[in-house]
Amino acid sequence: MTAAPEDVILGKLWYYTEGGGDRHLRDIAGILRVTGDGVDRTEVARWAVQLGYIDLWEQILSKVDAPASPPGPGIP
Repeated sequence: MTAAPEDVILGKLWYYTEGGGDRHLRDIAGILRVTGDGVDRTEVARWAVQLGYIDLWEQILSKVDAPASPPGPGIP
C-alpha cells in the first residue's frame, strides 16, 4: 500500500511541528516539485487549517512556488 502525497505531506508537517527538524520541510518541497500538479493542494490546505498547520503550509508553498527567490531556512 502506498500513501497519497497529501497524507505524506500532512504527516511531515506534524513531524516538523513536533520538533522533527528541517528535513521534513525539504521533503515536502521535494514532493511538491517532483509531483507538480499531482498534489491536491486544496485538500492539504483544508487539513492544514483543521490541524493548525496552515501558516507553515502557506510558507512552504510561497518558497516552492517563488520563481527565483532564495530558499528560506530549512526549505531548499
